[in-house]
Amino acid sequence: MENGRRASEYWVFCPQTASNAQLNMLRTVGLMPSKDSPTTFSILAVPHTAEWREEDFVRLNPSLDPSLWPGYSGEDSPTG
Repeated sequence: MENGRRASEYWVFCPQTASNAQLNMLRTVGLMPSKDSPTTFSILAVPHTAEWREEDFVRLNPSLDPSLWPGYSGEDSPTG
């Protein structure tokens, strides 16, 4: 953003069902989750976990694990 801060510091990221375009992106880059193995990737520098729900349904959840956030120093976290 203009002031040098990340958009993720101002935006609220909510869990969502992956769109067809997001499913295609996950397949293309090899991050499609399976029943037993979720995957992690970033949307606008915010780590998300992709969880398999059923055939052609994937749940995208913003990660609340601060160690996955870029520049993690232990001081700030997405929940704080």
